Amino acid sequence: MPIETLNPTFRGVVCLHCKATIPVPAIVGSEKTANDETDSSQRKSQVFNLRCPSCLKEKPYRTREIVDFDGTPETPMFQEPPGPVRWFPRDGKARVAKA
Repeated sequence: MPIETLNPTFRGVVCLHCKATIPVPAIVGSEKTANDETDSSQRKSQVFNLRCPSCLKEKPYRTREIVDFDGTPETPMFQEPPGPVRWFPRDGKARVAKA
């Protein structure tokens, strides 16, 4: 009885900034396969925006840039958001406008 090992794959694009792999949503990935029968000149004009989970920059990508990657998409570790901005001095007294 042969045991088959399935290598997981996902459809995605390469980030234009940091070169990380970005998985595309299912609706975008399925559009590419559905439009394979259409004219190639019409397909060239289809563009979608994606934000890279690694560098957090958003860029437009073409549907023809979608490729199949081996493995699973990486989940990045997000940095903590910056703390709140203080609107008054640390002694707890705010300045009052002159009336």
